Amino acid sequence: MGDHDSLFKRAFSVPASAAAEIRCVLPDAVSGRLDLDELQSVRASFIDDQMAHRHTDLLFRAPILGGREQAYVYVLLEHQSEPDPLMPWRVLGYVNRIWEAAIREEPGRRTLPPIIPLIVHHGPAGWSAPKRLHDIVGGIAEIPELAPLVPDFEIVVDDLAAMTDEALRARPLPPFPKVALWVLRDGRTTEVLFTRLHAAWHKELSRLRRAHRGDEDTQVILRYILRVAGDTPFEVIREHIAEAAPELEEDMATAEEELIQKGVERGVEQGRAEALREMLFRLLRARFGELGPDVERRLGAASPDDLDRWIERVVTAERPEDIFRA
Repeated sequence: MGDHDSLFKRAFSVPASAAAEIRCVLPDAVSGRLDLDELQSVRASFIDDQMAHRHTDLLFRAPILGGREQAYVYVLLEHQSEPDPLMPWRVLGYVNRIWEAAIREEPGRRTLPPIIPLIVHHGPAGWSAPKRLHDIVGGIAEIPELAPLVPDFEIVVDDLAAMTDEALRARPLPPFPKVALWVLRDGRTTEVLFTRLHAAWHKELSRLRRAHRGDEDTQVILRYILRVAGDTPFEVIREHIAEAAPELEEDMATAEEELIQKGVERGVEQGRAEALREMLFRLLRARFGELGPDVERRLGAASPDDLDRWIERVVTAERPEDIFRA
């Protein structure tokens, strides 16, 4: 999972933080009809293995106020670094799989739950891609009568590049997700990040440090800054942080130590995974001959624990696919 993905998921996998983001972004006429105090996270396996492996997707549901007991709204949160011109089509696939899962769970359903696709975009140039499905379907402009015959919906985009510091700081979000949105927005350019740190975000960093779990969340933010700062020397970063929020100077040293240790551990783990992957690849090829692209793709994405388990199955597997059984 990448740096952006990890930070986004940590900030918004908490239902209270996701609910606050939803209140900030959705129209009041919609968010006001949802019981967001009862927002629940939906397990990834509810949908399917494909979406379960999408690290940045977060799925929630909330009852509709005054609605029927089984009426829920599903909110799909996904961070997106760059505008995707086919995003409405991609989202349509997610929506369909969520509906399929809802029907599997409740076979007696005769209606489908509404699904609100919410995209949090932190690309520096802003969102310039289509938001409606009809915008990427050819022929509708030439034959307007096609419009009622073709499925359509609109995605909601929280475009962080379009947000001023004042507007972002004014959001009624807990300290950690609010600061996370700032560093996601500005973290690509160290100069911009530090300029806005001094001008607008130093007080928010201090509030984060004083919040519940503030020390742990502050470490997450500082490690993220260190990772995205690229070749900027640690001392330069430390000076900026210490000048803007002096109480974080000690945290900077801890963040550096933890980042180094995690880097060492990640290197060891990656080395072990590569060795196991190579061993399993050789065993499978010796037993079954050339492997198909699907098998190679599964091996490439596997964790060391998966590889350990699959190696044990090579002896008894009748086909390469047998090693992947649940």
